[in-house]
Amino acid sequence: MGPYVPPFRKPKPVPIHGPSAPKPSAPGPGPATVTMTGLQKVSTYGRISSKRHALEKLAALSAQTAATGDEEGDIGRLCELQRPHHTNGSIDAQDKRLETATVPMSTRELEVLIALCKAAPLVSSTKDAANLLAQLSPYVPEAHRQVLKHSPLHLRLPPWESLAYDVTTAVLALGTDHKSLRGQALACVERTLEELANSTDNVRWLQVQEDSVTDPDVAEQALPAIQLCTSLLGFMEALAQYAEIWNSDERVSIIKRLRHVLSERFLLSLEGSLSAVRSARATARPIKSWKRWLRHYAANARPIGAMMLEHSFMTLVERSVSLLVLPSAHAENQDILDFLQQRSLSLNGHEMSVSANALGDLADVIADEMNLLDEDADYLQVSSAWQQRLALDVKSISLRSFLCCTITDESIADDELLLAWLEATTADPVQMADEGLAQTVLKCMAVLARTSPAIASGLTHSLPRLIVQGRMTADSAGLAGDCLARVLKGMSQDVVISTLYSLGNVLSASAGAEKGSGLSPFLDGVAASNTKNEPYGSTQALGSTISLVISDEEESATIYGNVVHAIVSIATTCHDAQLTALVISMLVQKIGRINPAVDARIITDMAALGLCGGPNELRALLRLYTRMASDATLKHDNLITYAVTDARVRLATLIRKDSPLYEVYLTHLLGLCVGTGDTAGERTVDVALTSKTIAQLFRPLAVLVSSDARQPDFEEPDEVSTLSRNSWFNIVVHGFTLNSSASREHAQDLQTLAQYTLPLVDEERVDMPESAIDLNTVLRRGATAQHTVEQKAALTSALPSCDSEIRGLSYPECVFLNAALLVSTMRARAGDCTTVLPYFMESKVKTTAMGNCMLAIAVSSVDAFLQRAVSGRHQQFAAPQVALQLATFFEGCCHRISKVQHAAVSSADRIISQIPSALCQKASLFALLELLTLMWKSCLDAETDEYDWKSTYTSEKGNVALQLSDDIHYRQTTLANFHRRCRLWVSKAIDAAPLDVKGLLQAYLEDYEDDGAYGHIALGRSFAVEMGCMIPSTDQRLTSLDRQRDSGINTASDFVAQYTTRQECRRLGVKASTDEEWALVDHDGSTRVATIESVPGATTSEAFELHRLALRLKNHESVAFDVVRDILRDAAGLISNSVTDVTALIQDVVGIPFILFTKQAINLGLSLWLGIVKENPALETRILVEIAAGWESTIRLGRGFFHATFQHQDPFYVKEEFAPSKWAAISKRQQLAHNLIAPHLRLTQLLSSHFSASHLTSSSVERVYARLMRITMLSMKHAVGQPLAREVHFHMILLALKVLLNSTRLSTATQWRLKDAIMSAGLAWFAMPPKWSFGSNRLQLKAEVKVLEEVLSLLGNASEIGRTRSLASLQSKQELLIELLHHEIGRLHVWISPLASESRNSNIEASIVSLIGTAWQEDPHLAIQLATRFSNSDQVLRNVRSHLLRDPEHALNEPAALYVLLGSSLPPDVKTQLKYLLYWAPINPMAAVTYFMPTYGNHPFVIQYAMRGLESHAVDVTFFYVPQIVQTLRYDALGYVERYIVETGTFSQLFAHQIIWNMKANAFKDEDSQVPDPVKPVLDKVTSSLISSFAQEDKIFYEREFDFFAKVTGISGTLKPFIKSPKPEKKQKIEEELRKIELDVGVYLPSNPDGVVIGIDRKSGKPLQSHAKAPYMATFRIRKDEIEAEPAENQVAQNGVMAEPRTYEVWQSAIFKVGDDCRQDVLALQLIACFRGIFNNVGLDVYVFPYRVTATAPGCGVIDVLPNSISRDMLGREAVNGLYEYFVSKYGSEDSIRFQEARSNFVKSMAAYSIISYLLQFKDRHNGNIMVDDAGHILHIDFGFCFDIAPGGVKFERAPFKLSPEMVAVMGGTQSQSFRAFEELCVKAFLASRQYVEQLAHVILTMLDSGLPCFKPTTLQHFKERFVLDKSEREAADYVRKIVHWSERSYSTGVYDYFQLLTNGIPY
Repeated sequence: MGPYVPPFRKPKPVPIHGPSAPKPSAPGPGPATVTMTGLQKVSTYGRISSKRHALEKLAALSAQTAATGDEEGDIGRLCELQRPHHTNGSIDAQDKRLETATVPMSTRELEVLIALCKAAPLVSSTKDAANLLAQLSPYVPEAHRQVLKHSPLHLRLPPWESLAYDVTTAVLALGTDHKSLRGQALACVERTLEELANSTDNVRWLQVQEDSVTDPDVAEQALPAIQLCTSLLGFMEALAQYAEIWNSDERVSIIKRLRHVLSERFLLSLEGSLSAVRSARATARPIKSWKRWLRHYAANARPIGAMMLEHSFMTLVERSVSLLVLPSAHAENQDILDFLQQRSLSLNGHEMSVSANALGDLADVIADEMNLLDEDADYLQVSSAWQQRLALDVKSISLRSFLCCTITDESIADDELLLAWLEATTADPVQMADEGLAQTVLKCMAVLARTSPAIASGLTHSLPRLIVQGRMTADSAGLAGDCLARVLKGMSQDVVISTLYSLGNVLSASAGAEKGSGLSPFLDGVAASNTKNEPYGSTQALGSTISLVISDEEESATIYGNVVHAIVSIATTCHDAQLTALVISMLVQKIGRINPAVDARIITDMAALGLCGGPNELRALLRLYTRMASDATLKHDNLITYAVTDARVRLATLIRKDSPLYEVYLTHLLGLCVGTGDTAGERTVDVALTSKTIAQLFRPLAVLVSSDARQPDFEEPDEVSTLSRNSWFNIVVHGFTLNSSASREHAQDLQTLAQYTLPLVDEERVDMPESAIDLNTVLRRGATAQHTVEQKAALTSALPSCDSEIRGLSYPECVFLNAALLVSTMRARAGDCTTVLPYFMESKVKTTAMGNCMLAIAVSSVDAFLQRAVSGRHQQFAAPQVALQLATFFEGCCHRISKVQHAAVSSADRIISQIPSALCQKASLFALLELLTLMWKSCLDAETDEYDWKSTYTSEKGNVALQLSDDIHYRQTTLANFHRRCRLWVSKAIDAAPLDVKGLLQAYLEDYEDDGAYGHIALGRSFAVEMGCMIPSTDQRLTSLDRQRDSGINTASDFVAQYTTRQECRRLGVKASTDEEWALVDHDGSTRVATIESVPGATTSEAFELHRLALRLKNHESVAFDVVRDILRDAAGLISNSVTDVTALIQDVVGIPFILFTKQAINLGLSLWLGIVKENPALETRILVEIAAGWESTIRLGRGFFHATFQHQDPFYVKEEFAPSKWAAISKRQQLAHNLIAPHLRLTQLLSSHFSASHLTSSSVERVYARLMRITMLSMKHAVGQPLAREVHFHMILLALKVLLNSTRLSTATQWRLKDAIMSAGLAWFAMPPKWSFGSNRLQLKAEVKVLEEVLSLLGNASEIGRTRSLASLQSKQELLIELLHHEIGRLHVWISPLASESRNSNIEASIVSLIGTAWQEDPHLAIQLATRFSNSDQVLRNVRSHLLRDPEHALNEPAALYVLLGSSLPPDVKTQLKYLLYWAPINPMAAVTYFMPTYGNHPFVIQYAMRGLESHAVDVTFFYVPQIVQTLRYDALGYVERYIVETGTFSQLFAHQIIWNMKANAFKDEDSQVPDPVKPVLDKVTSSLISSFAQEDKIFYEREFDFFAKVTGISGTLKPFIKSPKPEKKQKIEEELRKIELDVGVYLPSNPDGVVIGIDRKSGKPLQSHAKAPYMATFRIRKDEIEAEPAENQVAQNGVMAEPRTYEVWQSAIFKVGDDCRQDVLALQLIACFRGIFNNVGLDVYVFPYRVTATAPGCGVIDVLPNSISRDMLGREAVNGLYEYFVSKYGSEDSIRFQEARSNFVKSMAAYSIISYLLQFKDRHNGNIMVDDAGHILHIDFGFCFDIAPGGVKFERAPFKLSPEMVAVMGGTQSQSFRAFEELCVKAFLASRQYVEQLAHVILTMLDSGLPCFKPTTLQHFKERFVLDKSEREAADYVRKIVHWSERSYSTGVYDYFQLLTNGIPY
């Protein structure tokens, strides 16, 4: 290729533009516009028709769907549309190519062609791609000469550029995406290059006429060259876009060929042609069109000509070379330099193979371009602005391209040459004035600096000189500073600092320096004198003057600003804290050196330095700004003031919310806002000046809080919240009230701040009695009379309706209200009017006149919100946003604070009145409905869990949450009011938009959850149905009907029909998505589900699927319930619509729910079975039989109600624990029992309903039910005995009675057998011990009573059924059952209403006596339980005992029979019966221990039974009774007890250790081990035998443990010499001894045998007060294992697999006593633990904490310390006036959630301890022995006085238990709900305990001879008397109420407290 001469080098006299050529009036857009692709610039088609859009979408869709295997694809059919249909048939096979281009293409053909091109990248099928390539490739070589028919779509631009671009990109896209087509695509490009080369060679040269007016014919001849030019532009742009299709060498070849195409001759011809067209007279249409098109090109900054072709060509070059250094994904022109500055300069691995020759050719092409541009610089100066722009952009492209070559191989592309070009460009101010070129040059320099240290070193001098000279635009100068910073980043710190100082010296010029009198450190006086002519103009001669040749002050400030920017950029780029500090110091010193404008620039630019250091550097900068702003404000220097503000704003913009600097900056600004105007003394404050200072902070704060959408994570959130509140208070103090002029001036910033501000309420104090308003000092700031008047006036002007209330407010209250008004109104204007609600929780707002003012503020805020919402001009006030506001107000309508409710209701009313459509949104309507449900559920919970009140209720569906009070009446009132309001609100919405609202109601009903015992029942759903049936008042037709009286007409039918349609659509949609052929469309367009016959084999498929599912479930595979539900639903649908045999399906559809047998599965089954029966009645009997079979399988397999192993065990048969009550564990057991029996309950309800509906339809139905009921009744003796099973038990009996009474075809014998089974099943319940209930579900008990009453009713009707002479009479059994049912109902009534005063004087006991024989004959267990049930009847006991004496062998399986047979001593009439003890079922371990007592005479049978009884229980159970077992050694004449101890100790070391410690503790009678107990020799012998029986490993463990404990307890002995010493000295001694103890593996504290000591807090030692002893306390780290559930529960829940223990660690403090007998505390706490077990057994929600005490030696013991608790006397010492005051100070005011939770805990613990205290007669209940824990529980400690002894022998404490006035006050008084709950719990605790009086007495009985001082001869008698066993349950309940009232009114407790105050200083 010969030398290239660009067209603009032709002789100057030849004009390029004719006289008539349009001259652009102004430069077009910048270079960025020039470099855009052809499609991005302007579509060459002009206005795109809608038809073209449709075609393009059709082509895209065809491309995406072409891969479906269709023979005739959519793409193919679309191609047919594009092929022209010629009528002349003139296509010649030999010249087909010519014919294709010369035949005019119609607009339709062109549009289809373009659409196909656009779809090419979307084609995925290779076959379609090949077809499309064959269709499109012929157009690429001929696009430049394609003839087109005239079209109005081509008015603006010619089509050839776009045509060439589209067809070329389409071909290349197909070649790129489909590798097999790459060769064809490249071959097409090769042919195109050949055609283009031929065309350019054939272009005619046109001479321009001398008169500059071109002949039209000549102009016509010029058009092909111009058309070729536009086509070339499109072609080259397409090549650039898909350049990666070629490898490096291929790209170079393409470039070289294109260079040949763009020959000098062609380019000169092109310019001549353009000149000819411009100069021609517009006569013919083609000339007119081209003149118009040329003008449009020029207007778009793309003047057609040689330079435009050069630009496109160099763009291709740049794209090619960029692929050498960049990944193709980043190879975009505008990203190259930025990418190279940020990334490594290493090359792509696949591009390293580029040949040196190819790279050299590229470099030569670029270098030639650069040289030609420089040579023609003068010519370009006289060219148009567009040409100059293009030339400069071509130069930028060339520089970037050469840089890529240099990076690839600098030996080929010389970096020195590139640097020379760059420096030459920087020396020309004309070129540097172009931002595009200037930025390219500067970025290239920065990139070059990374390649060579030498270049970088040079740039550190040249770049500062360039900055100082000021020859660039402001943006370019800023970029120069950034590039300098990048260069310096890789240099040494010395170079960086040197450069900084050099730049800083520029800022040190004197005032005269502004006029150019100094020297620049970057000019040596020589470089500036260069007079060589530079390209694009000459450089100004500077001589030896300073580089800042300043013409005016403005230029000076600009140059100095560039220097400042460079300095700051260097610091920010280096990001070094020390360097940042240096720069800040340097710049601060420059302030005031030059002029204020420069000072302002320094202040503003320094903001970027705040992010370069740490928090300390930022704080230093902020302090500087504070000082400057303060000084400037005082001096009224607005320039500096604005500069500081601008700097703060800039800093706020730069800091992100996830940055640790965010909190620093925010707290600084807020602190300034709070601190401004604060006066420490009497100094007066200039309010105007202070207000101005505060106002300066608004803008930075607003930008800071709103610049980032993320939520910040504060380290000190409380501090930020406090500063925020106080900032607003201070703002208001200084005059920024709502309607003040100052607020209006800064309204936008204040609104932004308010938008991000939480309500100004101290959340930490909202529940405290002291108001935060009174405690806040900022609110009192400036509290003068004048300021008070001003604050009140501001408040009155905004709230005129509250004038009277405002007059009585104090200054702090006015300031608070003004601040609340300002923030709330501003937030409302920003789109949130709900934040006013939290203000009503402030104590003063709740209780004073401030509440009315705040209500007015709420109304004002809502009005402000509505004013903007109604206008409809703001998106944040659109209906969905209003709905969100409404949802929040709905939550407020249910708030626990009445004032919040009032404000919320008022606000919601106003919104709905003005915008009823706000309820037509899901957010608001669903929230309303869900709140109704939540409120209803909260009231229901008072019945279902009456003592464990729940405060928080949430709904994800409605996105709402509530916190509710414990006041049930308040909840019910709130619900009633809210329900009434909801009806009004929704009615308004329905009137406004009936269809929309009802549609939402239907959508709400579609989505439900079966999450409770009451299924889908919810008030929100009921309300939705009710409102859906309402007739809108806007319905003119329905409201015009003459309504008939009481007709009840509504729109229910229409509502239900629409809902049903929605359900069908949902089901059809789901089905169609999985099995499309099941959805059929009839000829009328309706859709229906296909029947089974429509799909052959469907039944078989479903049957197989069902059977496979059943097998998986039987094999216990995990299957998601959703899968089960879907499969069963599909199968049920088939069965319902089937007319063929579907037996295989029915068996599994019924069987699978029984396999799962959960509540959820059975509920699903019920709905499906009923649906099948109603849809296909012929299958009813089959379904019933399968259900019966499933029911029988549950009996056979022992599932659900018939689960044999899940029994409700006696609390004395299970492991007792020394641990706090755990309601969570009780609730878990309750739920487990409910889940177990719920399936049978639901099935019973189904069968009962179905029998009532269908028993007359068929005799087979009766027979099925009769058989099923008899089998069920016979199996109920083995059913679950849990109290919660009572309802299911008698529901089944009720069903059986219905079957018996309503069956018409059963024989008399069958009826008798069924009735007999029913009677036996009913009595089976009473063969178990009497049961109260489990849990606190009052509703459950009411339901049980109703079921029992219904059973009674039906029993009365069944008297004559089955009566025949041939069969035995069932009358006595029926009478017994009736009497027992009456008794059970009475008991349940007492439990339901323990405080009721009803009296039932029925003589049930007398009736029972006559029926005991019947009971014994039915079941001896039943007769024995009658003695328990009627324990106050001696006659019943005697009759039962007589039967037992006569036939003891019938009661061998009933351990409780021994209580009746033997009693408390061996009766003389029991002799031969004792032999049966060898076979009798084991009794509980405590009762077994009592049989070793002397009263049983050591009878061998009795002792052997006792031994067997002990051995039958796990050691974990007997472990609890170690003290009693040791005491029986006193009477162990035969050695049985010793044998049991030794044998058990061999396999349980913990048991052995406890036995040894207890035996040591009982060896002496006194605390000093001086008086031995008579049993001591036996104890010593047993101890020796036990130790000698240990294995070697066990003996080592024993020695290790006892050695550890001896060291711990020995510390008390070492303290005795220090008893009189001060506490610090004793503490020091304890810590010294603790440090000596070394922990061995496995050691434990005796009081914590279930945990291992792993650490000791060596500093926890604390001496305790004692006159003669040395007790102390220490803390240990203990590791324990916790099992989540009890073994029986695990067997049900996990098929017998025990839960894995969870290991956890706790710190446990313990008191070690020496010289104090702890055995009495051990007994008391043991009894408390027994009571705990009793309470747990009935699921009673009370609380006790039987902490552990272990007696280890005479007068020695270990006592666990109650964690997180404090004694009542310590509260008194802390100056708390009373217990109620303590609760308020700790938990908040009485209406707070925390207080109510604590009060609830207090009530539960008070009830339990009160009853226990009464029964065990705890005395010495002064405030030192009563504790309160952190949760509010009351706890009792120190049980030195119990049973029959009192302190000093004087009974001060005559009350049954301590119930002081302060305790009553905490419960809210005697008339409160809490006190009523206390009374109820006391009654229930007492009633639950009465049943176990004998077991409790056994614990005491065995300890009577222990020598404990609490025992007297009548102790046990008095203990039993306190249970008032002679009274009935109702009488016992009344008795408890009496002792509660006696205790509450007793003065003796107060007298004793006063006595303790006088004697021991214990406050009360």
